[in-house]
Amino acid sequence: MRAWNRCQRAWRVSPAMVVACVALLAALAGTGYAAGVLPAGSVGTRQLRNDAVISAKVKDHSLLAADFKAGELPAGHAGPAGPAGPAGPAGPAGPAGPAGATGAQGPPGPTGAAGSTGPEGPAGFATLSYVSADFGPFPAHTQYGGEAACTNGQHAVGGGVFSEGSTAGEQSVNSAYPSDGTNSGNQGTTGWFAYVDNNSANPLGFTVYVVCAPATSVTGP
Repeated sequence: MRAWNRCQRAWRVSPAMVVACVALLAALAGTGYAAGVLPAGSVGTRQLRNDAVISAKVKDHSLLAADFKAGELPAGHAGPAGPAGPAGPAGPAGPAGPAGATGAQGPPGPTGAAGSTGPEGPAGFATLSYVSADFGPFPAHTQYGGEAACTNGQHAVGGGVFSEGSTAGEQSVNSAYPSDGTNSGNQGTTGWFAYVDNNSANPLGFTVYVVCAPATSVTGP
């Protein structure tokens, strides 16, 4: 205060003197003067210089996550997780993936129970008999027919021809079929008829065979 009184007693106060006196008073008063002079709420973000607030001036654990912009907090420094929200609705099913590889074959399962017995099938052939008939010899380059017939009400179930010629091409079977057993060459179910061609220059014969069996029901020509 002596310096201020000294300034007041000066007869002529120059601008330089005024600035010197103010600077002197500010230096003597220190921060207590600044706190007393600045009104409350007069310092805001506009009065703060860039980078004026440093870590040493911030109280530990005083800032909240809301004080930082999104993405500013490093991983591992976020606040405590809140309670889990309710489960959302199920999304639509995705497309089916590709079929996987076929797995190894498993062991066979246990044998199942035997099924019920089916109805009895029709009776098979109880007996078969072979009947043959010889024909010829017939002149060269001719065709003749012959029949072997079943007896005792039996029916033909098959038949064939045995040629006398021993050389290939000497004889050929023109046709062979089930017949009516009358040696007329008509089709039927009780005999076997055959036509044989003699292609050689010599007389040759042949034998007709028929396989016969009893039957209660027969269909055929």
